[in-house]
Amino acid sequence: MSEQLLNPMDVAGKLKVGKTTFYAIRPKLIARGLKTLRIGKQVKYLESSLDRLIAKCAANEQPLV
Repeated sequence: MSEQLLNPMDVAGKLKVGKTTFYAIRPKLIARGLKTLRIGKQVKYLESSLDRLIAKCAANEQPLV
């Protein structure tokens, strides 16, 4: 199974936040486990790491950021 790579707008859409909000909370998401991959000048995010982060926060009843 191949890993799904998300662009910043995809991640913002999954989190139901705007692009500006995503960029504001991005450092905290990365610190909590969101994995990034740089392809040239583009930064992509591993969907599985985002899903794990969301599930972990939901299981512990914690806010995402």
